[in-house]
Amino acid sequence: MSPRSAGLGCGAVGFFALFMAGVLAVMAVGAAHQQKAAAAGGIGTVGAGDQLKPGAVPEKYVALINKAAQTCPEITAPLLAAQIQQESKWDENAVSHAGAQGLTQFMPETWQSSGVDGDGDGQRDPNNPADAIASQAAYMCGQVKGVREANIPGDIVDLALAAYNAGLGRVREYNGIPPFAETQDYVRKIRRFAAEMSLPAPQPGGGAAAPGGWVTPAAARCSSGFGARWGEFHRGQDLAGPIGTPILAASAGRVIAAGPASGYGLWVKVQHADGVVTVYGHNNRNLVQVGQQVTAGQQIAEIGNRGESTGPHLHYQVEVNGEPVNPVSWHQQQGAPPLCG
Repeated sequence: MSPRSAGLGCGAVGFFALFMAGVLAVMAVGAAHQQKAAAAGGIGTVGAGDQLKPGAVPEKYVALINKAAQTCPEITAPLLAAQIQQESKWDENAVSHAGAQGLTQFMPETWQSSGVDGDGDGQRDPNNPADAIASQAAYMCGQVKGVREANIPGDIVDLALAAYNAGLGRVREYNGIPPFAETQDYVRKIRRFAAEMSLPAPQPGGGAAAPGGWVTPAAARCSSGFGARWGEFHRGQDLAGPIGTPILAASAGRVIAAGPASGYGLWVKVQHADGVVTVYGHNNRNLVQVGQQVTAGQQIAEIGNRGESTGPHLHYQVEVNGEPVNPVSWHQQQGAPPLCG
């Protein structure tokens, strides 16, 4: 039986009422602070970024996992993917000998109390990946909330994983990760899988982010540039690529707009330090909401062909003090990788 089946079928049941009362509040948290106190005997901490490594999971689940990873800051896409790998190995119809179901192996009684309608079709189905993955994220964020409210010392993600496996009551009882071999092994495995599935975390002065914290917003080809175009002034740099290509936040900041916009079809706007704003337009789909904090390199949308567009591309715009500047020059000034190769 999978660790999740054992944990949810037994020790975690007493937590359900508390979880359902608090999970909506957890999902509304845009940028909860992360507890990083070192736990005595902590076992799970492995360095990993927040973004999925390309090819780490089946492509059909990438968008669902990235969306679910926005539920709370602590539960990242690689962590969710690692749990699915451990629980079902991506079998949507998996059934354990104990009766746990679907990709995320919810026990039937747990699903009744904790299942989420992830795709908004009015049904909650543990064999529907959209519902299963959304429920997984919501449940894990509930564990994070329970651990934080109990003020248990240690790495909050390790503790949440332990609570997920053995039950929050056991984590409270031992004031940390319980001394059960199964639980400790579960934490280790999930952390290891998550690290293997992650892009490297951005490092100051190198790695995925430049010294100033700026990255290229899409792996796409520069097409129409900044400046005069067709008798008008083009306020950004176009990056042409297939529909669905990930759009990344060019730097850390706060989402100030996300939705329909005249001409852009669907856009995201992110406010950064010192009054700098970046705009991402013609999106196929947005993955963030207004008020959400994002990190450099975090996926926020997908390249699309909405609005006034002649082909799939990202319209990328940089504004300084409310005025557009050339994005290519801006990235160069920040010491970032060249925007146009």
